[in-house]
Amino acid sequence: MLRNYLKIAVRNLLRSKSFSAINILGLSVGMTCCMLLLLYIRSELSFDKHHEHADNLYLLGSKAKIGQNAGREWPNASAPYGPAVKADYPEVVQMARLFALDEKALLQVREQGKAVVSFYETKAYQVDSTFFDLFSYTFIEGSPKHALTDLHSVVLSEEVARKLFGNTSALDKLIRIGGEAGSGEEYRVTGVFRDASASSHIDARLFLPLYAGGIGRFLREGPLDFANNNMFLTYLRLQPGTDPEQLQKKFPAFIEKYARTDLKAVGFDKDMFLVRVPDLHLYNNFQAVVTPTNSITYLYILGSIAIFTLLIACINFMNLSTARSAKRAAEVGVRKVMGAEQGALVRQFLGESMVLTVLALVIALLLVTIFLSLFNQLTNKSLSVFELFEPQIALAFITLALLTGLIAGSYPAFYLSLFNPAQVLKGKFINSMSAVALRRGLVVFQFVVSVGLVLATFIIQEQMQFMREQPLGFAQDQQIAIPLRSSEARAVYTAFRSEIIRNNQVAGASGTQFYPGIANLSDMVFHRPDQSVDQGQDVRINRVDFDLMQTMGFQLKQGRLFSRQFPGDTSDRLIVNEATLRKFQIDEKKAIGQRLDFTWQGQTYPFEIVGVVKDFHFEDLHETIEPYAFMLNRRPNFNYVIVHVNTPNMANVLGFLEQTWRSLRPDEPFEYTFLNEDFQKNYQAEARTSRIVTTFTIISILISCLGLFGLAAFAAQQRTKEIGVRKVLGASVTNIVMLLAKDFLKLVLIAILIASPIAWWAMNKWLQGFAYKIDIPLWVFLVAGGLAVLIAFATVSFQSIRAALMNPVKSLRSE
Repeated sequence: MLRNYLKIAVRNLLRSKSFSAINILGLSVGMTCCMLLLLYIRSELSFDKHHEHADNLYLLGSKAKIGQNAGREWPNASAPYGPAVKADYPEVVQMARLFALDEKALLQVREQGKAVVSFYETKAYQVDSTFFDLFSYTFIEGSPKHALTDLHSVVLSEEVARKLFGNTSALDKLIRIGGEAGSGEEYRVTGVFRDASASSHIDARLFLPLYAGGIGRFLREGPLDFANNNMFLTYLRLQPGTDPEQLQKKFPAFIEKYARTDLKAVGFDKDMFLVRVPDLHLYNNFQAVVTPTNSITYLYILGSIAIFTLLIACINFMNLSTARSAKRAAEVGVRKVMGAEQGALVRQFLGESMVLTVLALVIALLLVTIFLSLFNQLTNKSLSVFELFEPQIALAFITLALLTGLIAGSYPAFYLSLFNPAQVLKGKFINSMSAVALRRGLVVFQFVVSVGLVLATFIIQEQMQFMREQPLGFAQDQQIAIPLRSSEARAVYTAFRSEIIRNNQVAGASGTQFYPGIANLSDMVFHRPDQSVDQGQDVRINRVDFDLMQTMGFQLKQGRLFSRQFPGDTSDRLIVNEATLRKFQIDEKKAIGQRLDFTWQGQTYPFEIVGVVKDFHFEDLHETIEPYAFMLNRRPNFNYVIVHVNTPNMANVLGFLEQTWRSLRPDEPFEYTFLNEDFQKNYQAEARTSRIVTTFTIISILISCLGLFGLAAFAAQQRTKEIGVRKVLGASVTNIVMLLAKDFLKLVLIAILIASPIAWWAMNKWLQGFAYKIDIPLWVFLVAGGLAVLIAFATVSFQSIRAALMNPVKSLRSE
C-alpha cells in the first residue's frame, strides 16, 4: 500500500511539474528560514547552561528602594557582600566575585633571543580563586582547581596563548601585564582553557586573581563598606535543592545586620535578590552583565518570523493543492466507486504531502549548509553546520518537516476525500465556495504577515536612523579616542598631548577618565546643604583635563568651563548638566556658586558649581539623560586622550599620532577608536535585529509572491475560454490583466487594512524600550501598502499578460 501511495505521489509530481516546483521551493525556503532562526534562538537560550552546577548558580543583584532610582536593578554589589553571604547562610556552597576591567590589558612576552611580543587584549577579568568552583571551563593546560591561588598567576584562553607562544606550551611561562589589572608586573601562566564565550555571558580571554593589581590593593587596603564601590559581580553556588525564593526572604535581615549603617550614611537603601546565571543573558532589567544582555522580546519577534514564514509556505501548499482539486476529482470519484474509504484517501493525500515535505526538508538542509556562513555574518554568531546533526536538533527538524507536511496537507486531504463520486463522474464538479473562501482567507493571512513585517522593517530602520542622527549634545564626528592602558602610558600623557597639539590638523586634545558611549562606572551621591544625606541624588562623575570640554564641544549655558586660564580650579569645582539642576531643584540662573555636598564616612565635603552645560547623551538613547558632573583631574591620571581633528585627511593624522606614540612608548601598540563609532556600538542588538527582520521580510514576501504566482497561473488556466471570448469581442490586454488581477488586489487591500493597526500596536510596544524614540509616521503605512499592492500586481500581471496574449483560437479550443 505504501509503495502504491509513493508511486501515485511521484506521478502527480511529474505530471504537474510547475506546481510541484512552486510547492517544493516554497516549502524548502520556508523550512530553511525556520531552521536558521531556530538555530539562532537555540543559541541565545543556551547561554551558561553548559556549566556543571548551572542549576544552582545565581548572581546576587540589588534593587534601589528610595530616591530617584527606586525600583531600578543592578547586577553589581560592593566587595564585602559575597564573603558575608557565604559566611551567614549554609545554603551557599561557594561564592566568587568578578571585576570586569573597563580597559584592555597590555600583554608582553620577552623571551631571550626573540622579538618582544606585545599587544592589547580585551575581556580581561579579575576573579576570586574560587571562580572555577562555580563555572566550568575546559582546561587544555593546567588544572582549574588551584589555577588562581597565586596572586601572580594568569589563566589564558587558547587563542591568546597561541598569540603569545605559538604552538608551544604556555604553562609556567611569564607574561608582563600592564594596565589596571597587572600594574606592569610579571604573571605566570597556570592554565589555558578552550574558548566558551559563544555560550557564556562571561566572554573571557584571560583571568587574573581578584587581589592582583590596582583592584587588589584597593581590596587589601580598604576601607571597605556595604554601600560604596558597587563594582563587583557576586556569584553564588547554592546547595542542590535550595529554594532561592526562601533564601531571598532572608536578605532583608542580612541588610539590617551588615549594611544598614553604611547605607544610611549615604542616604540609600536597597534590597538584594537572586538571578539564575543561565537567565542572565536574557535578563533585560540589567543593561549588561559582563557582556550586554539581550531582550527576550527580540527572540519572540524572531520566533514569530520563523513560524509565520513556515506558515506562509504551508499556505502556498494548501492553496495550490485545493486550487488543483478539479484535476484530481475524477481520480477520487473512480477510487470511491471502486470502494476506497475516506480514511484511505486521506492517508493517500497526506502521504503525498509528506513526500513533498521530506523532499523539501532535504533541499532545506542543503540550503542551510550553504547559507549558514552568511547567516552567521548577519547575526554575529558562530553557529556550526554540525549542530544540525546533533540528535536533538535533527529530531526537531524531522518533527518540523512532518508537522509541516501534516499542516500543509491536512485541508487538501480532507477536502479531496469528501468529493461526491456521482457528481464528479457526471462532470458536475466545481470548486466549492468554501474552498474558494478558504484560499482567499489564506492569501489575506499571508499578506497580513508580509505587510506587517514590511511595516516593522520600516519602523525599525527609522528608529535606527533617528538614533544615528539624533544630536548628542557634543561634537561626535572627527573625534579620536586613544586609550592609555598602562601606568607608563599615563605617565607620558602630558608629553604626548604637547606633541600632538602642535600639529595644525589637530583642533584640540585632552585627557579624560570616560567619554560618551562607553561605560561610566564612577558616581557620587550629592545633597544640597539644606538637605539631609538620605535626600541625596546620584550623579555620574567624570574627571577630566582643563580643555576636555572645549575639545569635545560641550555647549555652555551658564558660568564657565574648566580652562588653563583658571589654574586655581581644583577637584572640588563642578561643571554639571541641566539634568543635575532639575534633580536638585536649582534655578539655572542661580546655579553658579551653588554648593553640593558629598558625605563620606560621616564627613561632609563641599563642592561648588562653576558651570552648567546643556544636556548631552553620555549613554545611548535607551536611557534618559541623568545628572552628570565633570571634575578637574590635575594629577593627571587619565584613561583616554580625545583628539579632535579638523581635516578630512584622517589617514595622515592617524599616521602622525602613531609616530608620536611610538616615539614615547615604543613597546606599546598604538590603538584608537572613533568616538561616533563607539557610541553606535550600543545599538548592536537593534542593528542585528534590524538586519534579520529585513532579510526574512524579503524572503517571506518572495514566498507569498510564489504562492500568488501559482494561484494566478491556475486562475488564468481556469478562465482560458472566457479570456478567448473576451478577446474575440474586443477586450484589450489591459482589460484582461485588470480582470484577473482585481480579485487578488482586493485581498491584498484587505490584508493591508488588517495588518496596519496590528503593526502599529506591536511597534509602539517595541519603541517603549527607548527613552528617545520616533513617532510612527503615516508615510510608512502608505509606502508599505503601496509596495504590497505593487508586488502583488506585478506577480499576478505576469501570468495575466501571458494569458491575455494567447491566441483566442487556441483558447476557445482548450479544454
